[in-house]
Amino acid sequence: MSDPFITLWTAQEHDARGLSHDELARRSRLLRRRVLRRDLTEYAAGLFVMVAFGWMAVAIPFWTMRIACAVTLLGTAIVMWNLWRRRPRDDAAALAQDAHAYYRNQLVAQRDTLASVASWYIGPTLPGMILFAAAVGHKSVQVMPLAAALAPIALVVVSSAAALWLVLWLNRRAARTLDEQIAALDAERDSTED
Repeated sequence: MSDPFITLWTAQEHDARGLSHDELARRSRLLRRRVLRRDLTEYAAGLFVMVAFGWMAVAIPFWTMRIACAVTLLGTAIVMWNLWRRRPRDDAAALAQDAHAYYRNQLVAQRDTLASVASWYIGPTLPGMILFAAAVGHKSVQVMPLAAALAPIALVVVSSAAALWLVLWLNRRAARTLDEQIAALDAERDSTED
């Protein structure tokens, strides 16, 4: 499938400063492919979470677990919507930009998405995780001694915290990598303008 933006840029010779249009187009396609692959993975994970927690909400007869599952489902739906809103889009205004500016804007948008993952990704999932841990704790203390009930509570809390920390760390690391790419792209352009 041909990309009309890439075709337009490769037809323009005058705005290639440093990196060629072909190289910028290749990098832009690679970035879009990487983002699409990441998004598809997130959608698949979201679907898995929704099926699993939807099944638990129906199968588990305890109201505390059902509420926790419902909040988790809502949080996951919000995350999927946020991901959809932040997806790369073709913009008609991009036709007025040179290839360098368009590619830089793509990098900046992805960097901003990754850097703000705490608010749009972790934030919506946190209430469900907290309620799920509370529901596990509530049921555990009803059926076993307090000392034994702490193990499943700790497992839920520690695994949830570890997962959230990993998501935050990976996304911030990726955002720093994109910052470096943006700086290198700017330096490349500045060196060819002098």
